[in-house]
Formats: sequence, structure tokens, C-alpha cells
Amino acid sequence: MSFFGGADNLELFLSRSQVLSVGSVPVCLGAMVFFITEEGWHFSLLLCCVLPLIAAYLGVRGKREIRAGLAAAGLALAVATLPLSFVLASLEGA
Repeated sequence: MSFFGGADNLELFLSRSQVLSVGSVPVCLGAMVFFITEEGWHFSLLLCCVLPLIAAYLGVRGKREIRAGLAAAGLALAVATLPLSFVLASLEGA
């Protein structure tokens, strides 16, 4: 089974998913500050504070325990946080 970039290495997948899930925390916190000051969105406060921290925890724990499912769940949560906040903000604005 091939992971990112064609590498067949589980350690590489776990490391990349850990880095991406931990790296999403400052991005989402910065986006949250921008959303609240510019648009006044309230759902972004909940989503951008809680979900990236959970994603980072799952990514770190998945790498530490060598569990690809946890790491993949953390990566999926990290990637889905911003689009989900945009969807909820559009619902809030309507």
C-alpha cells in the first residue's frame, strides 16, 4: 500500500500525519482570530479551538503507539477543520 508520494513506509506516513496535524493548530488558531475580528463568526471559535487540538493529540498518539488509524483520523480532522468552519459560517450568515 502506498502512502504520500509513493513511499511504502509506515514510519514516513506516521511522521507526516503527525507533522500535518500538529501544524494545523497554529493555522486554525490564526484563522479563528481573523474570522472573529473580521466577520464575527462564532462557530469558528468552537471548531478552530477544539478540533485542531484533538487532531494534534490523535496524530502524536498515533505515531507514538504506531497506530496508523489514529494518525489518519488526526490527519482527517486537521484537514476537515477549515472547510467545516466555512460551511457552518455560511449557515450562520444565512
